[in-house]
Amino acid sequence: MVKNVEKTSKDKQILKKHVAAIHIGAKLSLVQRKLINALLYNAYDALLTAREHHITTALLCEMIGFDSHNTAHLKSALKGLMETIVEFDVLEEDGEQSWEAMVLLPYVKIKGGRCTYRYEQALAEKLYHPDVYSKINLSVLREMNSAHALVLYENCYRYVDIAHTPWWDVDIFRKLMSVDKLASYQQFKLLNRAVIQPAMKEVNALSNIHIELETRRKGRTVTGVRFVIRPNAQMSLMGMEGEDAVTDMAAYRSLVGEGISKTLARAWVLEYGETYVFEKLDLASKQAASGKIKSSKAGFLKSAIEGDYRNEDAQIRKQVATAQTAKEARLRVQAQLEGLRAALREAENSYRKAVARMIDETLATMTQERRDAVAARFQQGLESRVQVEAFKRAGWADRLNAPAIRAFWEGEGLALPDQESWATSTGRSGFGTVAEQIAKLEAQLAKP
Repeated sequence: MVKNVEKTSKDKQILKKHVAAIHIGAKLSLVQRKLINALLYNAYDALLTAREHHITTALLCEMIGFDSHNTAHLKSALKGLMETIVEFDVLEEDGEQSWEAMVLLPYVKIKGGRCTYRYEQALAEKLYHPDVYSKINLSVLREMNSAHALVLYENCYRYVDIAHTPWWDVDIFRKLMSVDKLASYQQFKLLNRAVIQPAMKEVNALSNIHIELETRRKGRTVTGVRFVIRPNAQMSLMGMEGEDAVTDMAAYRSLVGEGISKTLARAWVLEYGETYVFEKLDLASKQAASGKIKSSKAGFLKSAIEGDYRNEDAQIRKQVATAQTAKEARLRVQAQLEGLRAALREAENSYRKAVARMIDETLATMTQERRDAVAARFQQGLESRVQVEAFKRAGWADRLNAPAIRAFWEGEGLALPDQESWATSTGRSGFGTVAEQIAKLEAQLAKP
């Protein structure tokens, strides 16, 4: 089974997120902030109905643009979320102010490439039934390279419909950016230079919005900031503003049509790929038509996808296709091998003719009597009658006696080029190189 995870790099995933959840005061790393969004996105459909939520670590890491092999760092980041407190200051209907605090992630487990986690019920209710939603594009978050840019994007995008953020007191803004405890950023010019401008540059380069900073002053002191928000035309051209690409995929729609939750359908399409999902959908339909499914079709489909149940018809088609592909590949190798063999034969013939011409040039300086004597002396050194007859037919260009001819004339003091130097001088590939290529292809064809 080949899983197709790379599709997420082009996917546009939208998450609705509670405003209070965006304003977590803890100093979280970039990876941790991305994890918050990815875990909430994965769990959203079942926040109020499921005690635990599950996602493969490969898919989780792909959603946040993280190296899935660095499990130690992933565990450390998750542990940090378990130590993070979320606070809510809510104005109740009776006018009273209420304060609540809870752990962001009370439980997490990683086993067999699968991440299991829980939310407190009170937090799950706030995350699922927020008073104000912020639509956060997970494709943008995956590309972000700094925590400051991620926080700035989250806090600006929730106001995209009114084209600007509210005015934030500079001290409040420092808390939003989690730099309120750093003395080096107490001066606004340093905050602007080291935090705001780099974050704005990244948001404008990577996200689907473009933001500009406005400041409010009291005298020469900056007391408030807000950001003007416009759609990022360049990102819109890249398709970041349209409908979610996964929801447009036929496999996703088919899964949802079979009663699979949107989150699970998305995860399967992203993790396994459309071809694999369609194979299991076909299997489930055939099993249901034959009355072999005892529970629900959706339940069987879940087991088939996650357990890789085999569809015999699909397997036969796949085997035929695989055999045809292998046959075509073998024919290509055979054609390449024949081409190399023909090229080697042509080079060997050309080399023999070149050597024969040099020998003829030397013989041309001799009398006929001496030429005959040289030929007779050469024939006397041949080992068989067959070689003698071959020499009489082809002369000094004879293929059968080529090694003996070369050795004879070198013994006579004639300097003849070896095959490799002659090939180089004529712009050909070396004899040894071609012979190695032929040997590799022959070994490839020899394999069953």
